[in-house]
Amino acid sequence: MTAPAPSRQREAAPVALLRPGVLAHAVRCAIAGLAATAMGGAAIAADQVAQVSADAAAQNNSLPTVTVSGDQEAKGTAADGYREDRVSNVGPWQGRTLQDTPYSITVFSEEFIENLQAASADQVYRVNPTMQLSRSQYENNQPTVNVRGFNFYASYRDGVADDQYGHGTTMEDTERIEVLNGLSGFLYGVGNVGGLVNYVTKRSTDERLNNLTVSSRGNKAWYVHGDFGGKFDAEGKFGYRLNLARQSGDTAIRGQSIDRNLYSLVLDAKPRSDLYLQLSATRLEYDDWGAQAGWSATAATRPSADALRTDRAYSPSWTHRYYETNRYTAHAKWDVNQALSLRANLLFSDGVRNAATSLTTNTFTSPTAYTQSFSYLYAPGLNDVLSYQRDQRGAVYADFKFDTGAINHKVTAGYQYSNNRQDRWATNARPVSGGTFAVGDPAQYRDEPTVAPISRGDKSVWASSIKKSLVLGDDITFSDHWSVLAGLAYSTLSTRSYDKSAVTPTLSLVFKPAADLTTYVSYMESLEQGGVAADEYNGVPVVNKGQVFKPLTSKQVEIGAKYSWNGMLLSGALFQIDKGLQYYDVRDPSRPVYVQDGRQVHKGVEFTAIGKLTRDLSLMGGFTFLDPKVKQQKQNPLLEGKRPTVVADKLFKVRAEYALPMVPGLSLSAGLNATGDSYADTMNTDRLPGYTVYDLGMRYQWGTAKNPMTVRLDVTNLTDKHYWANATALGEPRTVVVSASYKF
Repeated sequence: MTAPAPSRQREAAPVALLRPGVLAHAVRCAIAGLAATAMGGAAIAADQVAQVSADAAAQNNSLPTVTVSGDQEAKGTAADGYREDRVSNVGPWQGRTLQDTPYSITVFSEEFIENLQAASADQVYRVNPTMQLSRSQYENNQPTVNVRGFNFYASYRDGVADDQYGHGTTMEDTERIEVLNGLSGFLYGVGNVGGLVNYVTKRSTDERLNNLTVSSRGNKAWYVHGDFGGKFDAEGKFGYRLNLARQSGDTAIRGQSIDRNLYSLVLDAKPRSDLYLQLSATRLEYDDWGAQAGWSATAATRPSADALRTDRAYSPSWTHRYYETNRYTAHAKWDVNQALSLRANLLFSDGVRNAATSLTTNTFTSPTAYTQSFSYLYAPGLNDVLSYQRDQRGAVYADFKFDTGAINHKVTAGYQYSNNRQDRWATNARPVSGGTFAVGDPAQYRDEPTVAPISRGDKSVWASSIKKSLVLGDDITFSDHWSVLAGLAYSTLSTRSYDKSAVTPTLSLVFKPAADLTTYVSYMESLEQGGVAADEYNGVPVVNKGQVFKPLTSKQVEIGAKYSWNGMLLSGALFQIDKGLQYYDVRDPSRPVYVQDGRQVHKGVEFTAIGKLTRDLSLMGGFTFLDPKVKQQKQNPLLEGKRPTVVADKLFKVRAEYALPMVPGLSLSAGLNATGDSYADTMNTDRLPGYTVYDLGMRYQWGTAKNPMTVRLDVTNLTDKHYWANATALGEPRTVVVSASYKF
């Protein structure tokens, strides 16, 4: 929305004091200095690598100059340095650029996802400097991350919640990924505290698209993906986008193989200039054979990661974990007139899974030995499904634009709805002992034990919840420099155990001293569903399994700035989050108890940079520093001042991509991921050392602009670093991924 030119009288109060530009210049210098400090070393290293490669090249061709105007909207292409100025609707809010949105958001574009060879979300998460990847998708088909010190796995699709366990994450049909850091109560209703990941679905293309990719994903794993799009009619009113993908074969972890099938179809229509409609249907099938084991350890028994083999699953190849997910969506937007628009998003999904955690649990009895047990192991012919999930989600909004004098308003009223249900059988298989092994023995090649048939009883509702939110917000523009976002959400959370309602406000003050600089202060509250005690913790039955805890209310304060500088978007934020604490009390390791007690207060600073540093050098990176502490602890006062489990206090990541001027079409990339140490237990005695992982890659493209051929090569974890990614799993081994893509 374009604000009217501010009057002299209006500027005389707060704005005129800042008109000399002193504050704007100071903030620019501070952010640029911060960027130079954080990114300078990486840029120099990338230039040195590129220079060595250039000297070795035997060609003197020159790359045509690409000129990107500062007034053009960056759309995430390699020519933009993967910088995105666009962001989709942020909950009720719409119409703001990424720079002017007063929240910490990072956007990863379709071309970046392609060039990263990201068949799963892991590759994107591992380069995001505000994310700590705590569980890889290959581990449980449930990519799990830690943002601002809080763990979450749930994902959103086009602004509404997706599969309740995050098993429906798909990359091939994703146009871009938007990561919101921190609370989202007013924006998306009852939800996660740490953050939110929104996957934006690909739309039909204006011109015919046929893009075929074949790939080796490491070892004997192969992958093929077809992306097809276009219009049905000459007028371009009705279109389609079809994505098909297939993966199979042994992964970089020997003994493990993944069979994965994706079918995704999008149909959209724009019968009139003021109306857009979209329907989609997606099916994901995921089978994991020889699934990675989960480790259980204490400070006294956990060995160094160097003592274990990262290319082994430490689980027999006959263990089998599978997930099937179907997702259906509908979207509509109608601009009724210049003052009124209506929006609606609907999502329905259903899923089946046969395991909640690792099928194999390995428990260290000492740093040199472990015992093995198996969960969810049934006699042949017996139904082995653990749970059946059904989700119904939706959001509808009405946007009203009007002016009160020189002040512009965009008032949004909306309703958000989520209905989740999970059915389970009355009885699950009991754990089966698998023996004792030396740490050097992966225990993969052994026969499947014979188990007796059991009666699983009746299938019934195991968990259900209904979440509703009424939202009312006003995006107020006072002038070109000042604006406010204010809103209230009345949220209700209903489960079989309770009904809880709360009013959660949000308020953001935005000051824009110059066109390329935006500063803001934001406050937000959020209602979060209480935890549910699991059946097992580290392979041990939980004393209060199935207990449902009451909802929690969290609060966040954030101060941030975003600066468009020399082709890059620099973003920084200071934040504090105050949240209720939930954890497993394992003072008696044989009787873990899930409790809700005390608070955890996380303070931190984060910085990200993305875009073109020079004509040929693109950078994406940044850092996060956290000071998370447990407070107000009654269950166990000794936890006061401790750091919550598996939360690194430092993250530094950078990925540089250099286009060689003397070899048109050839780009080299290098990445660094440095993660600080964390603790596997609540008492902070079981330390997980920090680690640094390096990546290298290259991309070569030739052919015409309309029919390019692209070859990509990436090596992740170049030095094959051994490290604990979380309390129960090792990090991924060195993996070589190579692919070839052709558009026709």
